[in-house]
Amino acid sequence: MMPIAIRFGILTVSDTCTKDKTQDKSGPALKTYIEQKRHMFDGIVSCTAIVEDDQDVIAKHLTEWCDKDKADVIFTTGGTGLGVRDVTPEATRKILHKEVPGISTAILEASLKITPMAMLSRAVSGVRNRTLIINLPGSHKAAIECMHIIECIIPHAVSLILDDKTKIQAAHAVMQRESSVTKDLHAESHFSLDHCKRSIEKNMCVATRLRESPFSMISVEKAVKIIRDSAKTSESEFEIVNLNDALDRIIIEDIYSDYDLPPFRASIKDGYAVLHSDGKGLRKVIGASNAGSTSFLTYNLASGTCVRVNTGAPVPQDATAVVQVEDTKLIKKSPDNTEEIEIEIMSVPTLGQDIRPVGSDIMKGSLILNKFTHIGPVEMGLLAACGIAKVKVSKLPRVGVMSTGNELQTYEQSLEVGHIYDSNRITLISLLKKKGFEPVDLGIVEDDYGKLLETISNALNKVDVIVTTGSVSMGDKDMLKQILTDMEATILFGRVNMKPGKPTTFATVTWKDRKKYFMCLPGNPVSAIVTAQLFLLPLLNEMSFNHTKDIIVRAKLNAPYNLDPRPEYARAILNWDDHLVPVAQITGNQISSKLLSCRDANALLMFPGQTSEKKKLGKDDFVPAMLVNF
Repeated sequence: MMPIAIRFGILTVSDTCTKDKTQDKSGPALKTYIEQKRHMFDGIVSCTAIVEDDQDVIAKHLTEWCDKDKADVIFTTGGTGLGVRDVTPEATRKILHKEVPGISTAILEASLKITPMAMLSRAVSGVRNRTLIINLPGSHKAAIECMHIIECIIPHAVSLILDDKTKIQAAHAVMQRESSVTKDLHAESHFSLDHCKRSIEKNMCVATRLRESPFSMISVEKAVKIIRDSAKTSESEFEIVNLNDALDRIIIEDIYSDYDLPPFRASIKDGYAVLHSDGKGLRKVIGASNAGSTSFLTYNLASGTCVRVNTGAPVPQDATAVVQVEDTKLIKKSPDNTEEIEIEIMSVPTLGQDIRPVGSDIMKGSLILNKFTHIGPVEMGLLAACGIAKVKVSKLPRVGVMSTGNELQTYEQSLEVGHIYDSNRITLISLLKKKGFEPVDLGIVEDDYGKLLETISNALNKVDVIVTTGSVSMGDKDMLKQILTDMEATILFGRVNMKPGKPTTFATVTWKDRKKYFMCLPGNPVSAIVTAQLFLLPLLNEMSFNHTKDIIVRAKLNAPYNLDPRPEYARAILNWDDHLVPVAQITGNQISSKLLSCRDANALLMFPGQTSEKKKLGKDDFVPAMLVNF
């Protein structure tokens, strides 16, 4: 059955948030949750507001939204506790026409299983006119927990309140399918209480965080295969662009020429169009054929005559050869020295000599470019030569780039104590621009669950791929993987057996019926650029139908190197001077925070993992090297 369309209002009650709206985490978290629960209801947030903890102000907003029919369901968040300013329940109860205590009771009973602090909540629920009002806690995590408890009854409740008998049966089926709070919360929902509880533990309780990653560590080769296989399932999208905008794009259809090239018999040399059967000897010059001129159509060559021609100019129809200027002698010229009257042919011409036949370069109707060809300078020239003004190309994926971390600042700011400048975004954005993409800057986001969730949710409405750096390792502030889980994304891998870049994470999610991708890279600058080269570019190329392969050569080490237990990708400069095989020079210290090690590097040396039999490589040993252009 189709989800039931429901309009939601969200009223954040907080003195603090009225002064600084960026402090509101609950409102954005509820909005994201509502817009994602498409299997239960087709939810849209029709109105939002932030008000202070004032009973009259709260009541005024609720009354206006209900009486003007602005929402089917209104959630308040905040002001339900025992604080002096906590008056949301009083304000709500004052304007209700009917109370629905069962909703608040169900929330209380389920919440008590998480924390005894739930006993202090005084939330109420009820109906005014045709709108259901439900009080939720002020904590964004607690609000989401409560939403999961009651979401299955919302469609049924709204249908009953609206007295819409056509929807009551459908809503009841949804409620039965999704179960009620008296049953176990369905395991497949990543917004379940258990998952929310784990989010809280991970994000707030350092002592209880995981000490070991739950993700298997896979090889780089397997990770790339997963990425490419996942991207192959994307919908084929194309656009038609003007030829001037086609450079570095991928053609997604075979292209055939509409014209012969050349479209006329053309002279290969500067010289004279002749009848080859005349052999050597004197010729009367009866005219000239220049490039771009139609004069060649007026000439009829007879024995003993010729027409002067320039390179690329049309050859008169009767001519059977062109003799270059160097093989002729001037015999007679006009009195004013401006025209040639007679010349002598010094060599015997042959049939077809120095004439390009019609279609000798490209024949009309012939295939000039195959589907999925990358359009480079030569391809641009071919398309232009064949008169092709518009080209059907694959649509470039829209990519958003985001940095995470409380310590990060933009380079325009004065550096604060304990902070560092964010170099990852500008590095990755520059790399993507260099590769022909047009990335969207998603900024720096703090290590905050609500802010990360809100930024990611908003970005998913604008881009196809979200690239993040940081927040994917095992720190107590690394919460991206949990957010992906809570968003019901599919994490296809969460660790890769490599150095640098072990915590690299790749995930997909269906967002508003479209497949979206997450490429979550480590926060260290070198890890970010190396993993972008190894994983992000293959993803974007696959999505663009760009089947360009990495170039891997055999390189010789100029010094010994100690192997790491993990396969390592070391930055190096390859030098071919006087060598058939390039010599590799490691670019200094290879720690993952040292972006300087990427400067001037033109290759990633692909070192194997250390074994008991082989712990180091010696000078002049050979290793594979991937050519890069950072």
